Amino acid sequence: MRALVSFADRDPVPWANGAGQTTELVSLTESAQLTPGLRPWRLSIARLERVGPFSALPGMARTFLPNAEVALDIDGHVHSVPAFRPERFHGGQNVSLVDLVEPCFAVNLMVADDGMDPENTAGAMQMSIGQPVPADRLRFVLTLEDRAEYPRFQLLESETGEAVPDEISVAVLHIESVDTHI
Repeated sequence: MRALVSFADRDPVPWANGAGQTTELVSLTESAQLTPGLRPWRLSIARLERVGPFSALPGMARTFLPNAEVALDIDGHVHSVPAFRPERFHGGQNVSLVDLVEPCFAVNLMVADDGMDPENTAGAMQMSIGQPVPADRLRFVLTLEDRAEYPRFQLLESETGEAVPDEISVAVLHIESVDTHI
């Protein structure tokens, strides 16, 4: 696996609404270079230090993965989100962090939905945790914990057929449809 970018090497920036900070690992522009022909996507790590509203990001399908238990209010409905369980919602929804057991981080994968059906994930980058992903699919691996050879929140690019490290917790970013060719 080839390391692409590490959280430790990037500076945090304010959220679009100014209520927190995030560290962008892959921008929409960079995703077009990494995965030409796919819908643009963005990968960032947010610092969650207090309750409050999320930035509105219309036109983006979002996958949110906290590393500690939190609760989100999504359009008036509270969702308990356990650590390392992805929660999906749309950037145009009204979302707030309403309970935070402890300060933590959250991985955010945002994919441009281009006005398409947001449930249609064919040809879009997806995030999986603890689920098998066929080895022949394009994928990236994001480390979720620190280990000597793999720092926390390092994005790795895998080669076709390369195994995902099993000695460390990771999130796998992959293309949903086998019909998508890059």
